[in-house]
Amino acid sequence: MSRCLRIFGAYSYRLTRRHSTLLLIASLIVTLTVIFHLYTHRHHHHHHTLTSIGDFDYQPGAFLKGQQPNENKTYCQFNYGLPDTLKWGTFRVMPTPEAGLHSPYRVIYNAIKGTAYSNYSKYNAVTYATQATPEYIYHIVEIARYWNGPISLTVFVPNYDLDITMQIMNQLCHCYSGMSKVSLHLFYPKKHPPKLRNKEQRTTTTEMPTTTSNITIEEMLQKKLDNYRQLDNKTRYEYIQRARKSKIERMMSRMPAKRIIAPNLMFNDCSGIDYGIMTFKKDNNLIYHINVGRNVARNASKTNYFIVSDIEMVPSDGLAPKFLTMVRKLMGDKKRDEGCIFGKTVFVVPLFEVEKGEQIPRDKDTLVTMVASNRAMYFHQKFCSHCQRFPGLQTWLTRPSPGIVEPMLIARREYPFHRWEPLYFGTRKEPWYSESLSWEGRQDKMTQMLELCLQEYRLVVLDGGFLCHAAARAPARHTGAERANTKQYHKIIAALKAQYPDRPACKLMWGCNT
Repeated sequence: MSRCLRIFGAYSYRLTRRHSTLLLIASLIVTLTVIFHLYTHRHHHHHHTLTSIGDFDYQPGAFLKGQQPNENKTYCQFNYGLPDTLKWGTFRVMPTPEAGLHSPYRVIYNAIKGTAYSNYSKYNAVTYATQATPEYIYHIVEIARYWNGPISLTVFVPNYDLDITMQIMNQLCHCYSGMSKVSLHLFYPKKHPPKLRNKEQRTTTTEMPTTTSNITIEEMLQKKLDNYRQLDNKTRYEYIQRARKSKIERMMSRMPAKRIIAPNLMFNDCSGIDYGIMTFKKDNNLIYHINVGRNVARNASKTNYFIVSDIEMVPSDGLAPKFLTMVRKLMGDKKRDEGCIFGKTVFVVPLFEVEKGEQIPRDKDTLVTMVASNRAMYFHQKFCSHCQRFPGLQTWLTRPSPGIVEPMLIARREYPFHRWEPLYFGTRKEPWYSESLSWEGRQDKMTQMLELCLQEYRLVVLDGGFLCHAAARAPARHTGAERANTKQYHKIIAALKAQYPDRPACKLMWGCNT
């Protein structure tokens, strides 16, 4: 009996194990079948309607594509012998607006003088003040296309970067009538004054001398080997040292040397060039002090109101005349014609950017629609969420478009001004941007914001107009410059604290960490 039980138990065990194996195999087959069907369904080519959203390739000056420059007409009034030569002695070299003679930079005003608004009263126009390095100059045509007013442009031109600047400006001035709005100013480091080739030097090519020899490579190597075998220990050591030095010199000679003259730019048409421009600034790793350019462009403005903005920002339709209409409506024609301004008041213009592949909107309704569908956002939202998030953002987006520019709200005292970098319509009375801060840091506008607060300025956010940027890249980083900026920033904060009495509304700024 016990033997039968043992046999039955062993058989049951084998049967159970066999069924478990079969069940496991069946489960694996079912699982693989389900995964295969899911994969097939996911990668099945469904027929969707094609959309044109997101396929726009923004290029400044693209609207000029196919147009050729008019060689017989220029829309710009060049001065001082430009664009062919720079006649030193026919103009005054000026110090920078904030630092004066202590600045390491010098300024040449009105290298090109804008003529489009020369007959306008300074009370009936608004200046767009901006700055650039040569490789960004082409963005100025987009501003000239949409800005109804004079434009003050400052360009950084160390050494041969003036040559590059003149090649681009000369092309644009023969291509687009809107360039008559632009006044060009130049600034440069004192130790790198601007240089410009004349026409003959631009067309001359230099041939590198070549040499020939009747000796073959094999004979040359054999001769070197024979000479080496004749050396003793002392002379062999000296020979090896000379050979090493010679090899290093040959290797260094093959390395690309720094450019000493400007490249000749090749334009296919008026829409610009489709390759990167190597500048003296890039080749020599110079730091670009953006606030010097801002101050120079602002100082050159002749109108009662101006806006200091970056060259890649594009204004919405009619921003300048709508702003002037608002000022006259609030102030009255009589006071405006007398040159009155709103005391200690600046008017903040909201900044936005679009996603890559999207067109820059021309009006608020289009912008709000794009923001709602995540195709646009306030400027640098991804990289610095507090820098351009203006007070009342959601209110601004939900308010119906007024069709005009009008004040929406006055920024409250509680708003953290020390973390805000707004662009605004201002007058010539506001404090300068600090020229000791370079472009790599976040503090380039914040010290001015602090001083505006200490001087008890009001910041009024405008509705009905805006500035917009094409898909923005992450801001460039320069660790050394950022450390220097932070150190200089705290010095400026300490100086302002000593200069002005303490204000509760500005207390957030004194201890801010950057």
